[in-house]
Amino acid sequence: MNEPLERYLRYLELERGYAANTLRTYRRMLTDFLRVVSPNGRRVRRIGREEVRNYVPRLRGERGNSGKTIRLKLQAIKSFLGYAREHEKGFRSEPLGKNDFRYKVEHKEVESLSEQQIGRLLEAAEEQGRQAQSRLQSDSGKTTLRKKQLFACRRDLCLLTLLASTGLRIAEALGIRFSDIDFLDKSIQIVGKGKRLRTIFFDLERLESTLTEYLELRRSLSVAHEYLFVSIKEYRPLGSRGFQKLLKGYLAKAKLSVSVTPHTLRHCFATVTIEKGG
Repeated sequence: MNEPLERYLRYLELERGYAANTLRTYRRMLTDFLRVVSPNGRRVRRIGREEVRNYVPRLRGERGNSGKTIRLKLQAIKSFLGYAREHEKGFRSEPLGKNDFRYKVEHKEVESLSEQQIGRLLEAAEEQGRQAQSRLQSDSGKTTLRKKQLFACRRDLCLLTLLASTGLRIAEALGIRFSDIDFLDKSIQIVGKGKRLRTIFFDLERLESTLTEYLELRRSLSVAHEYLFVSIKEYRPLGSRGFQKLLKGYLAKAKLSVSVTPHTLRHCFATVTIEKGG
């Protein structure tokens, strides 16, 4: 275990309020950096410009990292070295300036979905739900299994509608707990980046309807987990990777680009489509 790194990550969590996903990303990037520039751990306290300068070409040449990824890794490295120089005893790292190791990023046009395409995506999720409902009604011998399949479909439709109508980050949506929901004024308290709080409302007719149907089925299955969105396997909190896989399936059914990500939905804000019911 690298103690300076562990102390830095605790600092980011406790004093800077970084989210768990961000902390995991920083840990992964910095662990790799330290493994390369200080494989035996003996030179950690002497890392400086030369080590960073030798590390950067590997990211592009050997690993094929994009400019955006390299810039993010450099930001993490500079932040860690700055913290270590100030807080770690005997850390002799040279101070890295704000303009040191600036990396040009290739700007790509953000892929988005039109209101019509969002409608097709939600329709694909609704059709999946109708099929699950039909199987439940016709297959009396597998009631529990069929109810779980219908539960997953309603959960997905609710989550997709929530993302498309509010612009939430996927991590914010998956982090919603029941205690965050106020059913009287139809609001949800969201814990955003840096643990900042804000309130969104689910007073759009379609969003409220999908949430209600999902919660009714959830109660019938006696799912008591504190998180709103859970998997059908052991009812654990649904993860972002799991949802990414589900999203690709719905995109394929709707004959839409499978390169669309949960983050893409933040750019859609298909309020008009949702108000019209698809």
